[in-house]
Order: sequence, then structure tokens, then C-alpha cells
Amino acid sequence: MTRAPGPSGLDMIRVLMGRRGNPVGMLRDMRERYGDVVRIPVGATPYFILSGIEGARHVLVDNARNYTKGPVYHLLASFLGEGLVTADGDQWRRHRRMVQPALQRDRMPLFVSVMAQEAESLALRLAKQAERGATVDVCPEMLDVALRIIARAMLGGAVLGREQEVHHALNFILTHLERVSVSGARVLELLPGGKRLRGLRRVLLDLPTRRNREFREAIRVLDDLIYGVIVEHRAQAARGSSDTDLVSLLLQARDESGVAMSDQEVRDEVMTMFLAGHETVATGLAWALHLLSFHPAAADAVAAEGAATLGVRAANADDLVRLSLAERVFEESMRLHPPVWRISRLSLAPDTIGGFEVPTGSIAVVAPVLIHRDRALWERPDEFDPSRFEKTAAAVRSRLAFMPFGAGQRMCIGAAFAVAEAQIVLTAVCRAVRLVPTLPGDPPYEPSITLRPRGGVPLRLSPRARPA
Repeated sequence: MTRAPGPSGLDMIRVLMGRRGNPVGMLRDMRERYGDVVRIPVGATPYFILSGIEGARHVLVDNARNYTKGPVYHLLASFLGEGLVTADGDQWRRHRRMVQPALQRDRMPLFVSVMAQEAESLALRLAKQAERGATVDVCPEMLDVALRIIARAMLGGAVLGREQEVHHALNFILTHLERVSVSGARVLELLPGGKRLRGLRRVLLDLPTRRNREFREAIRVLDDLIYGVIVEHRAQAARGSSDTDLVSLLLQARDESGVAMSDQEVRDEVMTMFLAGHETVATGLAWALHLLSFHPAAADAVAAEGAATLGVRAANADDLVRLSLAERVFEESMRLHPPVWRISRLSLAPDTIGGFEVPTGSIAVVAPVLIHRDRALWERPDEFDPSRFEKTAAAVRSRLAFMPFGAGQRMCIGAAFAVAEAQIVLTAVCRAVRLVPTLPGDPPYEPSITLRPRGGVPLRLSPRARPA
């Protein structure tokens, strides 16, 4: 076994500076300099950047049992609890088996009606702004519609009227966790001997600072909302009635021993879905609209597909297969700008990746943001071309060449929900308005938990005629 190549000395200083200013550019530079497996020593912890599908397959599929969720997920657990994103081992397997039936395709008609209602409300709002020739940042619009959809699907509409309060709470929580993740405590944990200090950031979250108090208040806002719905639904069940939202389905779920989830477990899964089904989908939709603004022929085709499929009626679950161009547009958007741009794992035992040694306690970082533009996997990888995702093209491509929802047994359980939501929202928007870019090209990245467009996506809107 040999040590993987990677930066050292002055090059290491440049890498660390690039991580703060342009981490995606830093990752691309590391691949060009050193290859698909790059070792970056950060204090006492070696990081391995994996930008090829072989490394991704090894960590996420073939030897997944040797890799657990890393420190970032431990930090997220302070907000999410022990849901599917943060849990490991037997607890994760139990929850996966209980949650999965609630998101299967036979449940999709219940959710698509919600998606269609909210997408149509969004389209009408944008159409009114288009009549004035307004310029609109679509990022907050997508955050709003994604929140309304996931909230109604999960909580039966209890969030309606409290959207701004929930938005503020979610955004503050995510921003605060990101701030803590790059704090001085993080530096101390990475120094030689720093492993003994792991958990220091969790301690910092408990200090009585103003931001920590606001952090806990934001969590309380969401907890009050979620637990209130759980109490109401348990009372309905006791009366012999139930709703069709996800909270009801989770309360009805049983594990192999016939044991139901506790209120805490249901809360943790709902909080996890808030994050996974809100921020991630909204970011993907914003990038898709940005790309469509630069490719008006594709936007026209999405609108025409929607008109031919739906006419003047609302979408239903049977329409999803016929809204295939909208699906391909969203997939191509996630290829070019994957909201989940990195997937980190902690090695539990010594391993080898690509012939290079990986010590216990290393952090392996799979980089979809690089794999999705690998010239060995994709022709013209920097160009927007939804035809890549036609069935004939996808059938001959490695499944790991495209991993917007992860890969292996921990692949995102809500992938079908997210894609259906995107199909319906993109169709509704393209049928309602024409999108005109106001930026000269792609906005810079704001890499956080998701890969956001820094400064938003301001688009000028003009009306599009709808069938009578």
C-alpha cells in the first residue's frame, strides 16, 4: 500500500485558503493536480477527496459497512435528531424499513395533488409579476413553494400561515450550524491530539450566547409545530380517524416486532424531511430555472409538454410519466449543479481505495460535483443537454456517474418525491411565464450544506399565453 498523492507545504496553504473562498474550484484543482484519490492532511485527520466512480462505489456501495456518518452529520444531529440522515447501524435500518412504505409510489397520488395545487398558486403569482415585466429572484420563490409542499405533505397544512416563521427558523439553524462547523473549535479538533476534543462544537452550541439562544429558539419553533401535529394526529387515531399526511403514516408504521415509533422518533424523521425535502429541492429548482432561462427552446418545450399533457386541468400522479422532459431538465440541472455536492464518510477500520492506504478515522469525501462533470463519463460535460437522460442514453451509463441523491443502501429515500415535485413545479412555471436571464452566466457557488447560487437567481419574467 502507498500513500495517496496530495498537497503539502505552500500548496497546502493555498488549498486551505481556497476551501474558504471557492471550495468547488479547490476540489477541481486537486483532481487536476493529483488524480481521482487525493489525500489532504488536516491536522491529525487525513481527508480523501474521491472524484472518480471507483472510489465512490467502494465507499458508498462495496465497502459501505466500513464507513459511517462523519462529524458533519454529528453536528446536524443537534438539530435533526436521529433521523435517517444522521442515524447509523440498527437504528437507521429500523427507521428505513418503517419510513420507506410511506414514500412508495402507491402513496404518490396523495402527494401529487398537493404539489399541483401549490405549483399552480406559484404559477399564478409569477404570472401577475410577469405582466409588469418584473425581475424576480426565484431562489426565495422556490424555497417558499418547496416548504409549502413538504409541510402540507408531512403535516397536513399545519404550517400554512406560518411560512415566514418556519423559513426564518430553518435558515437560522442551517446558517448557525455552518458557522459552528468552520469555527475555531473545528481547527482545534483537527490538530494532533485533537480527536480527544471531538464534540467540542456540540459543547459550544450549549453556551449561553445570543446566537445559541436564537438557535435553540428556532428549534423550539419547529418542535412546537411538529409535536403539536403529532398530538393532534394521535388524538384523531384514538377517535378512529386519521389523515393521509406523512405524520399519520409514520404513526401507523410498525417495525418487525410490531413496535411503533415514539413521538421523538417521528419528530426526528419529520425534521429530517424538512431539511431534505425543502432546502435541497428548492436549490435544485432554482438552478433548473436558471438554466432554462439561458435555453428558452427547452423552456418552450417543457411548456408545450405540459399543455399537451394537462390542458387546463391539474396534474395527477399518472401524468408524471408523460412529463418526461421536465424530469430530464431537472436531472440535467442536478448533474451540472448538484445540490448535494459532497458526501462525507468516516472510516471505521483501515482500508484501501484505488491502491492507496486509508487509515482508521479518515474522512472520505465523495464529490458528485466533480463526478458529474468527469470527461471520462460525460461528453461535453459542461453543456446543458437534457437528452443525456433519455432512457437509451442512461441505460449504457454507469449508475454512479450520476448520484444527486447519493448511492448504495443510504441513497435518499425521498428521491421519487423530489423528482415528482420538480416535474410539476417546472411545468407550471414554464407554462405561466417566460424566463429571461439578468446575469451574464452562472452565478458563483455558495457551498453550504447544499450548493446554492450565491446572490440568488434574478430572472426577468414575461407572460406566456395559457390555454383557455
